[in-house]
Amino acid sequence: MQQAINLADEIQRFQANASIETALTPPSSWYTSGAFLDLEKHAVFQNHWLFVGRQDQLRDPGDYFSGTCLGWPYVVVLDDDRAARAYYNICSHHGTCIATGVGNTERFMCPYHGWTYDRGGRLIKAPLAGAMQSLRERHLDLKPIQVSQWGPFMALHFGSSAASLETQLAPLLETFATHPFDKMQFVRRVEYRVDCNWKVFIDNYLDGGYHVTQVHPGLTNQLEMSSYRTTLGDRWSLQSCPTAASPASDATVDFGQRVGEHADYAWIYPNFMINRYGPWMDTNTVLPLTADQCLVIFDYYHAGLAETEFLDQSLRASDQVQQEDMQICRRVQAGLNSGIYQQGVYAPGFEAPMLHFHKLLQADFLMA
Repeated sequence: MQQAINLADEIQRFQANASIETALTPPSSWYTSGAFLDLEKHAVFQNHWLFVGRQDQLRDPGDYFSGTCLGWPYVVVLDDDRAARAYYNICSHHGTCIATGVGNTERFMCPYHGWTYDRGGRLIKAPLAGAMQSLRERHLDLKPIQVSQWGPFMALHFGSSAASLETQLAPLLETFATHPFDKMQFVRRVEYRVDCNWKVFIDNYLDGGYHVTQVHPGLTNQLEMSSYRTTLGDRWSLQSCPTAASPASDATVDFGQRVGEHADYAWIYPNFMINRYGPWMDTNTVLPLTADQCLVIFDYYHAGLAETEFLDQSLRASDQVQQEDMQICRRVQAGLNSGIYQQGVYAPGFEAPMLHFHKLLQADFLMA
């Protein structure tokens, strides 16, 4: 049975003002307690843009995609004026989810009692429920969600107000060695269920390449790790590395054609990553499931068309990297769950992006 914690005390155990040379990492409770997961839903995820889909899923009026993010059902649709709109995927009558999957529709009809909404979210039919004018006076339209497009991505903001996503991320876009979105076409989605807290997965991503040589030997052979660099933004960071002068040619592990001449690894607070290398781009979205389990969604893109054999070979190499990351994250979570480990330290030459992440988390916790 999980031991009760004092949430305020556990938040304050992380000293955000300490230098990276002397700072201690957040206590293990941040990664093991359901109380922190409940706090994160409202203090972190509800107050920031969350990437949920792609612009190419909305080509024609009526195109839509739906999903659930941390228990919030949503549907995103292109309206009659070709503007993206997002709503809670919840009928105003009895709360039924009105849409499933992806598709194209002129209207959304609840499968329970037939209440029907147009693409603008307006209630247009409620069989045998009374006069429509009377129903409209009761504000029974679909509840809207703020929606924004950045590059090929669609993002939602489930809170009450949101700063401009484009303004927030403009400096990041300028920091990439190569424009990350040029000519990119969606290839495939792969999902991984990982036995670790969602922050363990992101910590691993944000260790400034510290783990790469130890955990990813195939990838290490392709990169010039001595030239690994990190840039910190307001709510983002970018890790960059050129290709090794003489990359290994063992294609059974990883290969130079996939990695190209330069690799950029961007993270956007709280849970979205963009990896741009060679002709490839992939995005990672990390969603908490429980205190010690998360879902990681990989969307793969390629610059124009590519041969099937090259795509399959590249995806196999990427999967090898993900399997290595998942294994190490499981082992980290086992140590966190042990009750023995309490707080660790940072490697000053590498882990500034991770410390940056932890500071942003604590700031959001304290604002809740």
